[in-house]
Amino acid sequence: MKTYAFELSGEHETLPRSEALALLEIYSSEHREIAFYDQCLIVAAQDLDASAMGERLAMTHRIIEVMAVCDANLDALAEAVSGLMLPQKRYQVRAKRIKDAKPGADKVEREVGRTLFRRGFKADLENPEIILRAVITGGKIILGQEVTAADRSSYEARRPHLKPFFHPGVLMPRMARALVNLSQAHPGERLLDPFAGTGGILVEACLIGIEGIGIEVQKRLVKGAVCNVHGLDCCLMTGDAKRLPFKDASIDAAVLDIPYGRSALIEAESKEDLLVGGLAELFRVLKPGKRMVLVADSSVESQLRTAGFEILQEHTDRVHRSLTRHIFVTKR
Repeated sequence: MKTYAFELSGEHETLPRSEALALLEIYSSEHREIAFYDQCLIVAAQDLDASAMGERLAMTHRIIEVMAVCDANLDALAEAVSGLMLPQKRYQVRAKRIKDAKPGADKVEREVGRTLFRRGFKADLENPEIILRAVITGGKIILGQEVTAADRSSYEARRPHLKPFFHPGVLMPRMARALVNLSQAHPGERLLDPFAGTGGILVEACLIGIEGIGIEVQKRLVKGAVCNVHGLDCCLMTGDAKRLPFKDASIDAAVLDIPYGRSALIEAESKEDLLVGGLAELFRVLKPGKRMVLVADSSVESQLRTAGFEILQEHTDRVHRSLTRHIFVTKR
């Protein structure tokens, strides 16, 4: 097995690590976690398809094939670089310091460059053949070759207000993609969002080859969402989350953001009635052993357990002073 480091984003404390570990189940034949530092996950993985995984990840900046891990000081770094097995190719070195970790990124870059120059290697800042990446975190320097980098700009281009149809209170694209990834849905499988809204979750699922199915009770939102998912492998329909039009055990994954707040319209006897009825239906249509990822504005642990779901993870996401999202990763 090879060793890889995931340079995680700092936008959430727990989701980036969980997202990476969830996708390792899909894109490697075997893996195990070696270490976890602030914004850096190190794993050993067999047959990792890093390119495919990198295209899918939302909360990881880069995947690095690790060559050395040393204490975070320049003497230890120079010793580690002196022993690196590198091809005779032009290189570029870039370092990332996590928060206030020491030494600084510029010092690390200079030390790596100086040591490699003494060994006869040539740098090329314009057209490098390999990119060496160092992450300074947790009292360590993780050094290796960058194998893939995420296209973060694509998520910015899909921000809700830039889509053909907009409605307030929706998830941002990176969060929606991370939730889809936590569901471990494979390309070609069917993912259900029974509270589809403007289709943000479905868009992120379809862009990575998953078949999206959306149910939404408000006809106005369905008409708008159709514009947002145009050209994607997605089916949208008006319907009730408490009466899903699917056979038992016919859905591969579910991701849902339960309606809440002033912008949400609850067309049920109560929010609790909608939750209980919706969870019962989701348990019915989801295949055994498959995952459901649920977002709510409060803890719904008891309702999930009553419906029969096994809770694998719980995350919280503070949006603003009056809203903290609770994210549950569950299994049927």
